[in-house]
Amino acid sequence: MIIMGFTDRTSKMLPRIFCGQFRHCAPIVVYDNGQMILYQFVQRGNVQKINLRRRDIRILSAHGWVFIYLQLPPPHNFNGRGAWTCVQMSKHAIGMRNRYIQTPDALYKKCADCAFFSDKL
Repeated sequence: MIIMGFTDRTSKMLPRIFCGQFRHCAPIVVYDNGQMILYQFVQRGNVQKINLRRRDIRILSAHGWVFIYLQLPPPHNFNGRGAWTCVQMSKHAIGMRNRYIQTPDALYKKCADCAFFSDKL
């Protein structure tokens, strides 16, 4: 399963200008053994892998993050490097190749069409 996280908080200037409601996104890959890894895009070539638990997702939800649960298999050999933006990295994680999706808002709307929302994980 892949969980897409969206938030309106960012320290970068360009997303504050060009993006709408959501200004940052990050994929969380849930593996078969229950391990969850958040791929946090910092800058081009710099992606931080953060191990998460269910409690961490609840804490992020309390701080304004919105999550979409996608029933997709975990990507093979995904490390997130080489992407220019958080959206490009997230699209690579879910296997999307739509070049017209360039902002977290557009990715949120596209993912919301094919996902289910749940408070449980």
